[in-house]
This record gives sequence, structure tokens and C-alpha cells, in this order.
Amino acid sequence: MTHAQSEKIQEFITELSGFAKTAEDTLTKIESDLEGNKSLFSVFSERMFAIRGTAQQLALPHIAKIAGLGEEISIKGTTAESRPQIRKCVGSLWDALSTVKYLLEHHDEETGEEQEILTHRLEDTLRRLGGARQTA
Repeated sequence: MTHAQSEKIQEFITELSGFAKTAEDTLTKIESDLEGNKSLFSVFSERMFAIRGTAQQLALPHIAKIAGLGEEISIKGTTAESRPQIRKCVGSLWDALSTVKYLLEHHDEETGEEQEILTHRLEDTLRRLGGARQTA
């Protein structure tokens, strides 16, 4: 990894800490009124979209994949029809957020097994919610 790449990743980590606070506050608000605040999932979706794009630019495909799954699950959360579905979305998004933060902070370490387990769980949640949106 070049020094420039390392600097960009450090900038991304700094940027993510601001996002993480917003995301954590958003998930806490959703948890306080699952049905009344489920529209707030759109805030989370926008943040995950931004993280996915930045991760792709920095050649961090594993982070981009988890952020993409988080984006899809949060979009499903806005239209979830039951409290258990909304609760499942919230739990999955907490996992996605904490994993993205961890992977960024430890981007130079091997974390394959943990991220594989989480990726499978997120994919399973998304499948149970009807799957990802169709792409062109």
C-alpha cells in the first residue's frame, strides 16, 4: 500500500467517525419507536451509499460489499411491515456499522472469517426481506 493510499484510508476513517455518530443516533431513534421512525432508515441508506462509493474508490471491496448490503437492508427497513422485521433491520444495521468501522480501523489485518460470517448474515436478512433491488 502506498503512502497516499494509506492517507486516503485515514481520511476515510476520520470521515466515518462523523457518519457513525449520525448512524448510531438514527438507529437509536428508530429503536425508540420502531414503526413511527422507520422512515429514518433512509438516512442510514444514504450514508451506506456514500461509504460504499468511497470504499470502491479506495479499492476496499469487502467494506464496499458490507456497506452495499447495509444500504439494501436499510431501504427494506423503510417499508418493513412488522415490528420484528424492523427490529431485524436495526440489528443487522448495527452489525454492519460496527463491522465497517472495525474493518477500516484494521484495514491492514486479516479479518476474513469475521467478515464472511457477517456478510452471510446480512445476505440472509436481505433475502428474508425480499432481496435486493433490481439493478439495471
